[in-house]
Amino acid sequence: MQTPLQQIFLAFRDQCVWLQICFNMYSKLYESEGASRVMSATAPLFFHDLNRILIDYCLLQISRLTDPPRSMGRENLTVEHINEMLATEHRLTPAILAASQELRNYRTLIIEARNRIISHADKQTALDSLPLGEHSRTDVVKFFENLYRYVDEVGCARLISGHLISGRPPALGMLWSCSDT
Repeated sequence: MQTPLQQIFLAFRDQCVWLQICFNMYSKLYESEGASRVMSATAPLFFHDLNRILIDYCLLQISRLTDPPRSMGRENLTVEHINEMLATEHRLTPAILAASQELRNYRTLIIEARNRIISHADKQTALDSLPLGEHSRTDVVKFFENLYRYVDEVGCARLISGHLISGRPPALGMLWSCSDT
């Protein structure tokens, strides 16, 4: 039988996997020159709109995972909520804290775009048409590396015995084993 922390962690991990699947779809479609040519030739407006939808959705999902532990009187399925639960059980490790901090750092790059464009229609932002949330591909890669590290470290904090499916998509069949140290 799973503890409440294990249940929450597994639900959080599922959200991380879904984010990775959505990001992989975006990458395959929009970071491949061949796919770009085909999309431009067949349905440019549709694929332009889909590009925006996928970017908005990925940024929204990242924001959700890195939101505060509670909002509007409800608990959120977030890094901070899991960290609070880990701290209560004395399982919050320096490695988990370090990965959490890196995830918060990435959040600072995108949160204004989430708040002013994706989640709300800020009038002045819409009128100014200025880009928000710009960052590099390196920042994105670093975010996912830290997300994998966070999920792996939390899973290895004795939440899941034996094998842990990493934050990397289970569809890849990657199993990681937690060390006994």
